[in-house]
Amino acid sequence: MSAELASADLVAAFQHELRLCNVHEDENVLIFTDPRFPHPEYPPAAFAAARALGANAYILTSQGDQTFDDALVRAAWANADMILGMSMLPRGIGSWMYTDTHNAALEAGARVLMVQEPLEVLLRMLPTEDVRRRGLAGAQRIQEAKEIHVVSKAGSDYYLRKDGRPGMYQCGIADTPGRWDHWPSGLVTCAPLRDQGEGKYVIEPGDVLLGLWRHANSRVELTIERGKVTRIEGGPDAYLLQSLLERAGDEGAFHFAHAGWGIDPRADWGHVGMDSESLYGTVLVAIGRNIFTTPAPYSGLGGDNLSEAHCDICCRNTSLYLDGELIVENERFVAQDLG
Repeated sequence: MSAELASADLVAAFQHELRLCNVHEDENVLIFTDPRFPHPEYPPAAFAAARALGANAYILTSQGDQTFDDALVRAAWANADMILGMSMLPRGIGSWMYTDTHNAALEAGARVLMVQEPLEVLLRMLPTEDVRRRGLAGAQRIQEAKEIHVVSKAGSDYYLRKDGRPGMYQCGIADTPGRWDHWPSGLVTCAPLRDQGEGKYVIEPGDVLLGLWRHANSRVELTIERGKVTRIEGGPDAYLLQSLLERAGDEGAFHFAHAGWGIDPRADWGHVGMDSESLYGTVLVAIGRNIFTTPAPYSGLGGDNLSEAHCDICCRNTSLYLDGELIVENERFVAQDLG
């Protein structure tokens, strides 16, 4: 199918999503993309959808090696009401969401929506009120907590302190000023304190090393001391993970970025991506960069890690406690108000 026909076929889905995000007449909608974005049909479809809703739509195509410090990019982001991020820039740090340009746009009141998953995933995981409800309830609970404890039969047993750090959730809707979200997604998470974590984290074959865009094929054991991964042991996947983090060239690459759980039963474990982070009852953590602050409630991490690395890890058959209360046990919500 041609890119033009594919774009036309997507307009209705983008209109539905933009309505959920409260896009209305005369708003300025910025669609940010780059030449390497793998879904070139998305920007024109979003452009047509925004125009159909009466908004002023703009597409900004950056160069493929943009660092996000460019004055023109910063100005465009700072003056938009709604931003659709259809880009993986800048490379290596988990995309533009962990940049000062993004934080400044949120502080100025922009609503920001990341869109980069394949079409099948966008349509299968369209936002629902159930996912939003689970997300908000979970974010409130994790924000109140001081300690996260993760265990598994495979051998995981580690603690992360998060005193005072905000809770956040993703449900695929950025509908209030200063809110970021990702369509599609469904998860709850928070940033632990940088130097307060201890224990052993075990990744089993079949778990997802999202920073490597693959399911693990071998067992990996991470030793955590004072909030830092001090040893990575195991087979080929351990070597690949170690190499990924070392390439960043900074100590922050080995500190935890965020931790939480997935809340969407429609997620498919066979798809490596937001499905991996969103799958109902799974435990997700990330290592590396986490500077991401928003003025909207339950929408930012408040972290201070400026690493050039960011690697998400998603594990099934794992249990998570908040301040000693069992929240998720082997993909089943024990805290029923959160499931």
